[in-house]
Amino acid sequence: MTTIQIILKREMKSKYNAVLLSVISILIFLNAVYAQNSKDSLKKDTQKANTVQIDTNRIINQIDTATIKQNTTLINDDKEPRLTNTRLFVYILMTAAGLAIFYYVFVQILFKTFHRTRSTRQSLMLCWNIYTSVSLIWIFIVWGLVGGFWISGAFTTIIIFLFIISLIAGIISVKSK
Repeated sequence: MTTIQIILKREMKSKYNAVLLSVISILIFLNAVYAQNSKDSLKKDTQKANTVQIDTNRIINQIDTATIKQNTTLINDDKEPRLTNTRLFVYILMTAAGLAIFYYVFVQILFKTFHRTRSTRQSLMLCWNIYTSVSLIWIFIVWGLVGGFWISGAFTTIIIFLFIISLIAGIISVKSK
Protein backbone atom coordinates (compact mmCIF):
# COMPACT_ATOMS: atom_id res chain seq x y z
CA MET A 1 0.00 0.00 0.00
CA THR A 2 1.08 3.46 -0.70
CA THR A 3 1.15 6.19 1.87
CA ILE A 4 -1.82 7.89 0.21
CA GLN A 5 -3.93 4.77 0.65
CA ILE A 6 -2.91 4.48 4.30
CA ILE A 7 -3.80 8.14 4.93
CA LEU A 8 -7.16 7.71 3.17
CA LYS A 9 -7.94 4.64 5.29
CA ARG A 10 -7.14 6.57 8.47
CA GLU A 11 -9.36 9.44 7.35
CA MET A 12 -12.19 7.03 6.56
CA LYS A 13 -11.82 5.42 9.98
CA SER A 14 -11.79 8.80 11.68
CA LYS A 15 -14.88 9.90 9.72
CA TYR A 16 -16.63 6.66 10.69
CA ASN A 17 -15.61 7.15 14.32
CA ALA A 18 -16.82 10.76 14.26
CA VAL A 19 -20.21 9.74 12.86
CA LEU A 20 -20.50 6.92 15.37
CA LEU A 21 -19.54 9.21 18.25
CA SER A 22 -22.08 11.84 17.19
CA VAL A 23 -24.88 9.25 16.92
CA ILE A 24 -24.06 7.85 20.35
CA SER A 25 -23.94 11.34 21.90
CA ILE A 26 -27.32 12.22 20.37
CA LEU A 27 -28.81 9.00 21.76
CA ILE A 28 -27.40 9.71 25.23
CA PHE A 29 -28.76 13.27 25.11
CA LEU A 30 -32.23 12.06 24.07
CA ASN A 31 -32.18 9.45 26.82
CA ALA A 32 -31.25 12.05 29.39
CA VAL A 33 -34.05 14.37 28.23
CA TYR A 34 -36.56 11.52 28.37
CA ALA A 35 -35.39 10.47 31.84
CA GLN A 36 -35.72 14.05 33.12
CA ASN A 37 -39.25 14.35 31.71
CA SER A 38 -40.33 11.03 33.19
CA LYS A 39 -38.95 11.95 36.65
CA ASP A 40 -40.89 15.22 36.62
CA SER A 41 -44.12 13.49 35.68
CA LEU A 42 -43.84 10.95 38.52
CA LYS A 43 -44.00 13.55 41.33
CA LYS A 44 -47.08 13.16 43.50
CA ASP A 45 -49.57 15.93 43.96
CA THR A 46 -50.09 16.02 47.72
CA GLN A 47 -51.81 19.40 47.88
CA LYS A 48 -55.28 18.11 47.04
CA ALA A 49 -57.35 16.83 49.93
CA ASN A 50 -59.08 13.48 49.69
CA THR A 51 -62.76 14.25 49.12
CA VAL A 52 -64.03 10.66 48.81
CA GLN A 53 -66.13 9.60 51.79
CA ILE A 54 -66.97 5.98 52.48
CA ASP A 55 -70.10 5.09 54.42
CA THR A 56 -69.04 2.38 56.87
CA ASN A 57 -72.17 2.47 59.05
CA ARG A 58 -74.34 0.40 56.70
CA ILE A 59 -73.71 -3.35 56.46
CA ILE A 60 -75.51 -5.44 53.81
CA ASN A 61 -75.93 -9.11 54.67
CA GLN A 62 -78.55 -10.08 52.11
CA ILE A 63 -77.56 -10.93 48.53
CA ASP A 64 -80.20 -10.62 45.84
CA THR A 65 -79.91 -13.76 43.72
CA ALA A 66 -83.04 -13.16 41.66
CA THR A 67 -81.47 -10.52 39.45
CA ILE A 68 -78.26 -12.37 38.51
CA LYS A 69 -78.06 -12.79 34.74
CA GLN A 70 -76.31 -15.70 33.13
CA ASN A 71 -73.09 -14.86 31.28
CA THR A 72 -73.74 -16.20 27.78
CA THR A 73 -70.18 -15.67 26.56
CA LEU A 74 -68.99 -18.72 28.50
CA ILE A 75 -71.56 -21.09 27.02
CA ASN A 76 -70.13 -23.39 24.36
CA ASP A 77 -72.39 -23.36 21.31
CA ASP A 78 -72.18 -26.76 19.61
CA LYS A 79 -73.90 -25.49 16.47
CA GLU A 80 -70.77 -23.66 15.31
CA PRO A 81 -68.16 -25.81 13.55
CA ARG A 82 -64.94 -26.11 15.49
CA LEU A 83 -61.47 -26.60 14.04
CA THR A 84 -60.39 -29.89 15.55
CA ASN A 85 -57.03 -31.56 15.03
CA THR A 86 -58.58 -34.01 12.57
CA ARG A 87 -60.14 -31.26 10.47
CA LEU A 88 -56.89 -29.30 10.53
CA PHE A 89 -55.00 -32.39 9.34
CA VAL A 90 -57.55 -32.99 6.56
CA TYR A 91 -57.34 -29.35 5.40
CA ILE A 92 -53.55 -29.50 5.34
CA LEU A 93 -53.64 -32.76 3.35
CA MET A 94 -56.18 -31.33 0.88
CA THR A 95 -54.04 -28.22 0.45
CA ALA A 96 -50.82 -30.18 -0.07
CA ALA A 97 -52.46 -32.63 -2.48
CA GLY A 98 -53.98 -29.82 -4.52
CA LEU A 99 -50.72 -27.89 -4.66
CA ALA A 100 -48.84 -31.01 -5.77
CA ILE A 101 -51.36 -31.73 -8.54
CA PHE A 102 -51.32 -28.11 -9.69
CA TYR A 103 -47.51 -28.15 -9.73
CA TYR A 104 -47.48 -31.21 -11.95
CA VAL A 105 -50.17 -29.86 -14.28
CA PHE A 106 -49.23 -26.19 -14.53
CA VAL A 107 -45.46 -26.23 -14.11
CA GLN A 108 -44.29 -29.58 -15.45
CA ILE A 109 -46.73 -30.21 -18.31
CA LEU A 110 -47.71 -26.67 -19.27
CA PHE A 111 -44.06 -25.57 -19.49
CA LYS A 112 -43.48 -28.05 -22.32
CA THR A 113 -46.51 -26.67 -24.15
CA PHE A 114 -45.52 -23.03 -23.69
CA HIS A 115 -41.87 -23.69 -24.51
CA ARG A 116 -42.74 -24.69 -28.09
CA THR A 117 -44.00 -21.20 -28.95
CA ARG A 118 -42.37 -18.91 -26.38
CA SER A 119 -38.97 -18.27 -24.88
CA THR A 120 -37.78 -20.17 -21.81
CA ARG A 121 -38.05 -17.14 -19.54
CA GLN A 122 -41.60 -16.27 -20.59
CA SER A 123 -42.68 -19.92 -20.41
CA LEU A 124 -41.36 -20.25 -16.87
CA MET A 125 -42.98 -16.99 -15.79
CA LEU A 126 -46.34 -17.97 -17.26
CA CYS A 127 -46.28 -21.46 -15.75
CA TRP A 128 -45.36 -20.33 -12.27
CA ASN A 129 -47.83 -17.47 -12.41
CA ILE A 130 -50.71 -19.70 -13.45
CA TYR A 131 -49.69 -22.14 -10.70
CA THR A 132 -49.69 -19.33 -8.12
CA SER A 133 -53.10 -18.01 -9.20
CA VAL A 134 -54.75 -21.42 -9.20
CA SER A 135 -53.09 -22.33 -5.89
CA LEU A 136 -54.45 -19.19 -4.26
CA ILE A 137 -57.94 -20.03 -5.49
CA TRP A 138 -57.50 -23.59 -4.17
CA ILE A 139 -56.32 -22.31 -0.76
CA PHE A 140 -59.34 -20.00 -0.62
CA ILE A 141 -61.67 -22.91 -1.44
CA VAL A 142 -60.12 -25.29 1.12
CA TRP A 143 -59.49 -22.91 4.00
CA GLY A 144 -62.02 -20.20 3.22
CA LEU A 145 -65.13 -22.05 2.12
CA VAL A 146 -64.64 -25.55 3.53
CA GLY A 147 -62.76 -24.48 6.66
CA GLY A 148 -65.01 -21.50 7.31
CA PHE A 149 -62.30 -18.82 7.36
CA TRP A 150 -63.99 -16.71 4.69
CA ILE A 151 -65.66 -14.69 7.46
CA SER A 152 -62.25 -13.70 8.79
CA GLY A 153 -61.31 -10.28 7.48
CA ALA A 154 -57.59 -10.92 7.75
CA PHE A 155 -57.75 -14.16 5.76
CA THR A 156 -59.90 -12.63 3.02
CA THR A 157 -57.74 -9.51 2.80
CA ILE A 158 -54.52 -11.51 2.46
CA ILE A 159 -55.98 -13.82 -0.19
CA ILE A 160 -57.33 -10.87 -2.24
CA PHE A 161 -54.02 -9.02 -1.92
CA LEU A 162 -52.01 -12.06 -3.06
CA PHE A 163 -54.42 -12.73 -5.93
CA ILE A 164 -54.10 -9.14 -7.18
CA ILE A 165 -50.30 -9.46 -7.06
CA SER A 166 -50.59 -12.74 -8.96
CA LEU A 167 -52.71 -11.10 -11.65
CA ILE A 168 -50.25 -8.24 -12.02
CA ALA A 169 -47.40 -10.75 -12.34
CA GLY A 170 -49.46 -12.60 -14.96
CA ILE A 171 -49.84 -9.45 -17.02
CA ILE A 172 -46.10 -8.84 -16.76
CA SER A 173 -45.29 -12.39 -17.82
CA VAL A 174 -47.61 -12.19 -20.84
CA LYS A 175 -46.11 -8.88 -21.96
CA SER A 176 -42.47 -10.01 -21.51
CA LYS A 177 -40.43 -11.52 -24.30
